[in-house]
Amino acid sequence: MPRKVSAQQLQLESPLVKSPLADDGTFPAKPLRKSRGDRANSVASNSAENSPKPKRRAQRPSSTELLLTPGALLTRSHLRGLGLERRAIDAVFRALPVVALPGYSRPMIRAEQYLELVEQHTYRDDRVRSSHAA
Repeated sequence: MPRKVSAQQLQLESPLVKSPLADDGTFPAKPLRKSRGDRANSVASNSAENSPKPKRRAQRPSSTELLLTPGALLTRSHLRGLGLERRAIDAVFRALPVVALPGYSRPMIRAEQYLELVEQHTYRDDRVRSSHAA
């Protein structure tokens, strides 16, 4: 059974929203004043269009690029980027000498040593995997 709705139910009255129409139902000749936030946004967009573009920072090399870079140092984040989970990263840092620079809180390892560790512990058809941790 269809419901009937009166015209009064369709009209929303809100004291917070002011109609842009004049009392006679026409648009006013004077445009509505922008609020402070709108003015600030328009000023910011105008100044952004006219200002010179900021200089781009040099992109940091990816984890895989660091593996190919001689003398590169890897952090835990780099190893995570290579797909290692937290326990594997912890095992790598336990197995290798850690580089700890004074005044810098992030420990690092050498990329060459990481690659050697992976190679030493890669088991192919010619080697049998040991049953205990080395």
